[in-house]
Amino acid sequence: MSDTECRADRICHEGKCRFVEEVLAELASPPAPRDPGSLPRSANGFMGDARHTGRSEHRGPKTRPSVVWTYQTGARVFASPVVGHDGTIYVGSLDGQFVALNSDGTLKWRYAAGQKIYPSALVVGTSVIFGTHRQELVSLSLQGEPRWKLPLRDVVDASATLGPDGRIYVVANGAYAVDLLGRLHWHKPTAGHVRTAPVVHPLGLIVIGTTEGSLIAIRRDGTLAWETSLGGALEGAASVDENGHIYTGTGRGEVIQLDESGAVIWRFRTGDEVRATPAIGRDGTIVVGSYDGHVYAITPNGNLRWKVATGGRVRASARIDADGRIYVGSQDNFLYCIDPSGSVLWRHNVGQDVDSTVDIGADGTLYFGSDDGGIHAVR
Repeated sequence: MSDTECRADRICHEGKCRFVEEVLAELASPPAPRDPGSLPRSANGFMGDARHTGRSEHRGPKTRPSVVWTYQTGARVFASPVVGHDGTIYVGSLDGQFVALNSDGTLKWRYAAGQKIYPSALVVGTSVIFGTHRQELVSLSLQGEPRWKLPLRDVVDASATLGPDGRIYVVANGAYAVDLLGRLHWHKPTAGHVRTAPVVHPLGLIVIGTTEGSLIAIRRDGTLAWETSLGGALEGAASVDENGHIYTGTGRGEVIQLDESGAVIWRFRTGDEVRATPAIGRDGTIVVGSYDGHVYAITPNGNLRWKVATGGRVRASARIDADGRIYVGSQDNFLYCIDPSGSVLWRHNVGQDVDSTVDIGADGTLYFGSDDGGIHAVR
């Protein structure tokens, strides 16, 4: 069957003629959670939510953890593992393989993408969506069956984000808006390649950063709302707090706060490039690492609250658990746990750089990748 055989506003979906809106609603609905007392989340992805706050509703380990398992891939794992609705762990590797792992670390299924996978996955309802260096956005079912591939005009280095309108936003040579059936709604080109995952602002803006140093806000219809030049390349995604303030790091080593109109409120300088996405604590503290080897906690007013030295550059973004503990990797081969006051509670030696951002499972397990090609689970 094909779409041309389906009449009215219907398409061929899994061998049947179905109304488009009906299929979109079905794809967006997550399966029932294993725990009947918990509520299913509409989407799981990079930094935990569409505002990239980095917060998790789960509690990670407060004492030095033990290795639960390690799954070995064929190349470096830069992407953040994402824990799905049923506890499945989804992650891609630079070996071009995307895997779904059971909670015990065994392989559930594998998909060969054919090119490097840098972005984290976005799990939306019954779909797993990610971009690749094959210049395409891929959608798989939760069983690993290909649903669609959307060709883009550049490689995809950043994670996709689900908007409140049910559309998927992804970047390559600009920003794209796509629905869950893989239909392109618009493309907003930029002068160069974009490596920052789109962040969704409460005012309905899609905010991205460019390697030329501009922060760009796009309306949901694909038109430009504003553009602000920040003077340094933007390699990490922006984040947004409850008040609509936007935070981003630059290649000049600055962490910058902007308002919803794109006006700069303050600049905080670190000692080197900031390529991580700033996480935002529940008290408004901004937590972000720098290539100067430190993890910084910055007040909402732009003042230093504390900083923690690591032995290497910090590329990974921080995650914050339900108790405010901060988990972040460094290129000194360690994963760090820092309490809200800035004290290091423990550090775990991985043996290779940790550029992958942590995800936290419901049982407190931390999942992350590293340069040794491993997907690590510690608890």
